[in-house]
Amino acid sequence: MKKHIPNIISAARIIAAIVLFFFEKITYPFVAIYIFCGLSDFVDGKLARKFEVTSVLGAYLDTIGDVLTYLALVKILVLQNLVPLWAIVWYIVAMIGNLIAAIIAKKRFGEFYFIHSLFGKILGVTLFILPLGMRIMQSITQNYSAVCMSVICVVATLSAFETIYIQLKSKEMLTDITSFKQLFSI
Repeated sequence: MKKHIPNIISAARIIAAIVLFFFEKITYPFVAIYIFCGLSDFVDGKLARKFEVTSVLGAYLDTIGDVLTYLALVKILVLQNLVPLWAIVWYIVAMIGNLIAAIIAKKRFGEFYFIHSLFGKILGVTLFILPLGMRIMQSITQNYSAVCMSVICVVATLSAFETIYIQLKSKEMLTDITSFKQLFSI
């Protein structure tokens, strides 16, 4: 049973992320579910590594949960006109970079997969704290949305370049990069 716990947590995050799509505003229930999604994202990978049960299925479930959670957040930010169009376009282009990396993986290693990379993890944390960051920046500058989205887009772009670099340089299929040392030893 222990070996299934990380995937069960990831599946629960997918269900919770789907629930987020039913919200139209950032309310307390939205925030509670959103926090569950963020914390479960942190826990599932840690447990998979601890129990030594990392798998391609687990990586897929994790990625699906991440994408659904952040699409739900983007939906609400767009509905509330908090995201400038340029940021949406930039972010989509950066995500296409991650898709290109997965296509490179298919060509090189015979399997279409996404890497859980350092900048991908930084992006996840940055997206997770985005609602709080927007609240803080709102009290500092009128351009709080543009400032927050610029940070997100830069990190997303770095993540895309990083995953493409990894897929082009690695000698074997890598699904999880946990340190700069590991990244630069490829």
